[in-house]
Amino acid sequence: MTNTNCTVGNSKELLEKLSAPFHPSEIEWRVQSATERNGAYSLLVVPYLDSRAIMNRLDQVCGGLWKDDFESIHIKNVEAFRCRLSLKIGDEWVTRTDAAEASDIESVKGGHSNALKRAAAKWGIGRYLYDLPKFWVEVKQRGEHNVFGNFKVKGNQTKIQGYFDSPTLPQSALPKDYQPKKQQSNQQTTQRQPNQSQQTQSSQPVKPSQQAPVTQQQGQQPSTQQVEDRHAQAVSLVTGLLQGLNVPLQFVPRLLEQASGATVPYEQASQEDLGKLYHVLLPVHTYVKACEQYNLPIDKLFYFAQITLCQPIEKISQLFFLMTKEMCESTLELIKDEIANTPQTA
Repeated sequence: MTNTNCTVGNSKELLEKLSAPFHPSEIEWRVQSATERNGAYSLLVVPYLDSRAIMNRLDQVCGGLWKDDFESIHIKNVEAFRCRLSLKIGDEWVTRTDAAEASDIESVKGGHSNALKRAAAKWGIGRYLYDLPKFWVEVKQRGEHNVFGNFKVKGNQTKIQGYFDSPTLPQSALPKDYQPKKQQSNQQTTQRQPNQSQQTQSSQPVKPSQQAPVTQQQGQQPSTQQVEDRHAQAVSLVTGLLQGLNVPLQFVPRLLEQASGATVPYEQASQEDLGKLYHVLLPVHTYVKACEQYNLPIDKLFYFAQITLCQPIEKISQLFFLMTKEMCESTLELIKDEIANTPQTA
């Protein structure tokens, strides 16, 4: 593996590499607030880095020549953690320090993570994110990120559920060798232009008073037999997830309605609606089954889930519409770290 030596001679290059923009896929987005504009919901989102992205950057640039240590401190009776992030430059360790309050749910790990992020910014890692403008995004029926929660909209507490796409970052916040997906797929786009009405539906914002219309599949119309076979397969997949999670049958209609707006028995739901329910169930199913493989008791399953979901979890059903694919992966990483750092007893 190629590493950059942290020496005085290349310290400028070292700082440039540490402070280089991250790939857009490594940027996370946090919803700060919501509003209603032109009959649709919009969200104010801010970018941030996961602590693992920061550690990966340190590994890539410095190899093993970095270390961190943490100290519990109290400021005006508020618990906090101080992080000392040190890089070996030449023959000596150079340290930059910052602190963060303990998190509400997982005080130690959450506090350490936030303190590390702030100390890393002292080294230039992700510092450019603080200088970016505000980003407003529309809530959609489909998107890269999930949003589900209560927000104060025009003075009223409003529940918003849907998805949003990552905002487009300015050129200054992109890696030098970054190539947008649109440029990569230009030739394919010119060869096959999608139907304009389908494009409009796929990006339809979620309105306060109604759900966005269902997106139709592109391409040639399938035969009746193909439609029936695909529907049967969709029903089978959803049934498998429901059974794997031991979801009582009386709860399924409500889940389906929340996921898609459909009010029919799930066996009679359209393939599109079944797909929406499937994507609600799948991350929870993946998480629960992984916890079973790790032999985690149910209380530990809830414990780790509430770290990443940032709210108390007392039953599996609370994970629906909250546990996304990204959340599932992050929570399982926490579990792996915990197992790796737990001494094995004979």
